[in-house]
Amino acid sequence: MNNQRKIKKQFLYTLLLPLVLWSYSSSLSAQSHKVAFSINGGIVQDGFSGMISGDYKVNEFDYIQFNLQGSFTTIEQNNIDIPINTYSFNTGFFFDILRNNSRTFALGGGGTIGYEIINDGDNNIGNNQILTVETENLVYGAYAGVDADIFLSPVITLNIKVNETYHFNSEIGELIPYAGIGIKLILK
Repeated sequence: MNNQRKIKKQFLYTLLLPLVLWSYSSSLSAQSHKVAFSINGGIVQDGFSGMISGDYKVNEFDYIQFNLQGSFTTIEQNNIDIPINTYSFNTGFFFDILRNNSRTFALGGGGTIGYEIINDGDNNIGNNQILTVETENLVYGAYAGVDADIFLSPVITLNIKVNETYHFNSEIGELIPYAGIGIKLILK
């Protein structure tokens, strides 16, 4: 008898699940747009960063993203804070994982190229100490990230970005995390 109940329950769920999904599917179409622009501010390891991004939808669910990022951080060496500035151009491909009328959630990744400046390009860090690394360096690599939007209106979203960048040839470390929040404007 207990086995029959399990079979009946499973049969009922099998019938109800498609009905529930069908009724919910009408709300699974977020605002459609072709071009968007966002400005974000956030944190990187031991510093802060800003990002300006542009999105171009290639279809209803996928988009190409271009962005310029400036990161301003410090590292400590022998009790001396050394400033590090990184300016980069990133381009990648993102695809929606979650999409409804109030939010989208996308995963993606791509390539990055930029310029890293350590201690304003000066090898001397004080106290007769000299840096033994390149103080100005072209960096390149790849990144992966999450891009989430919460719609405040049909043309304005609260944009949340979380990226992990891997620079193959950075003098300060290869992995650079970024987490930021900002505003996205849907232009077209």
